[in-house]
Amino acid sequence: MKQAPRAWYEKIHAYLISLGFENSPTESTLYVKRADNVFLIIVVYVDDMLLTGPNETHIADFKADLHASFEMSDLGHLHHYLGIQFMQVDGGIALCQIKCIDTLLKHFGLEDCKPIATPMETGLRLSIYDVGDAFDVVLYQRASGCLIYVCITRPDIQFTVS
Repeated sequence: MKQAPRAWYEKIHAYLISLGFENSPTESTLYVKRADNVFLIIVVYVDDMLLTGPNETHIADFKADLHASFEMSDLGHLHHYLGIQFMQVDGGIALCQIKCIDTLLKHFGLEDCKPIATPMETGLRLSIYDVGDAFDVVLYQRASGCLIYVCITRPDIQFTVS
């Protein structure tokens, strides 16, 4: 049904609010609970949830409550989500998109390209009056969108992509 995602979001929203979570005013899928010594953060994406907090006991308690109210699967620590790989390292979490980038290179026929230190021609002057070869606008838009998504974990290419 077309309304199913909205109905699910309304149901999970009401459930989280009833447990004392606050919905972010700027990001509707982000929920935070700050009560007494409890601090939990939840991100909802369609029918997936990411849950984090500094206390394993509070996380386990919330998972038990969630499991009692909904049919769910606990996939454990986060390893891969929306094309981003997450690695637990000392002092935090490292993000990378190696698989996503490899897939994009294959999709756009660039798997044999050579990496370079500067991803943009240095000293290049661009002008709206330059006339170049015709190209596929839709393919260019897809490639640009994919590169913008890759900038999540690669801020070093953000200037060039933008």
